[in-house]
Amino acid sequence: MTRRVAGALAVAAVLTLGACGTTYIDSEVTVPDTAVDATTTTLTPVNPDAPLSELLAEIETLMVDLDERIIDQRDQVARLERLESVWWAAERQIRADNPDDVYNFEQAIDLARSGVERRRPADASKGYKIIAEVIADYLAVG
Repeated sequence: MTRRVAGALAVAAVLTLGACGTTYIDSEVTVPDTAVDATTTTLTPVNPDAPLSELLAEIETLMVDLDERIIDQRDQVARLERLESVWWAAERQIRADNPDDVYNFEQAIDLARSGVERRRPADASKGYKIIAEVIADYLAVG
């Protein structure tokens, strides 16, 4: 029994230590100094009773260059936070009148979220294309 335990411990030690690797620091990679670009902005609160057309126009404006902001690392998080606030107000109105239409909007908003949270500008770009089309269709019908 002692040999088995010792053997098992030896195997475990070899596997555990074998999993350790060498850490390399790539001096070619630089991290941009975001403190230089940081600005304090006071946004007006979203009026939940604003006309839906105004809310949708603001959503489209917030998403139009979100992909570029992700690439340039320019206030994309603040943009997303504002987008979430405006979407909350718009969603309530859409859901009250046409609950089946919410899904199309959410698809675009979800792409904006993943674009910012996962640093995927292509998602944000696709989200903008979807939202522009969905808004145009929604306003044409309504």
